[in-house]
Amino acid sequence: MANYMQVNVAELSWEEVKEHIYTLDGSLPDTYVLDVNCDDWYMWVDFINTNYKVVFRYTNEQEHEKIDFAAVLECWNNVDAENWPLARIFVGDIQIRCFFLAEDIIDGDIDPREFKKPDDHLQLIHYLTSISKLLGKQVVVLSEGTRIEDNNRFNPEPLLTIQQGGIWTSEYWL
Repeated sequence: MANYMQVNVAELSWEEVKEHIYTLDGSLPDTYVLDVNCDDWYMWVDFINTNYKVVFRYTNEQEHEKIDFAAVLECWNNVDAENWPLARIFVGDIQIRCFFLAEDIIDGDIDPREFKKPDDHLQLIHYLTSISKLLGKQVVVLSEGTRIEDNNRFNPEPLLTIQQGGIWTSEYWL
């Protein structure tokens, strides 16, 4: 894996952000918080339910306006579950789709087609920064299909890395 120079995202133009972070290639980048535990999930769910519009669906039930974490736990504890929960979190004009696939990763898919203006990017950055500060953990945005290797190294490098108030991208396109 190559080592790329990291660049502060604030130094990039909207055109660079749109072209290199929210690439319109048909893929859905992932937002990840790694190495989380049940307490982290509880904090995240409470934060999301308090601060964002949510549409939550579990099995074939109707949609709910809050994430039902008890339903998520039930699914994790039932390895034969056929239907997994899904939450759509509305961050400004974009949606983050959380599938609750693993107990140790808070995941979300974003659709680059939803990023039409700089404010869409800023809203996502605010959300990701808030999560990083709330949980005291690194948050990354990864290209679809990125491999997570030992010691939480990524191949290819993350599109965005948020940690300790810093927001970085790898300067791999220059």
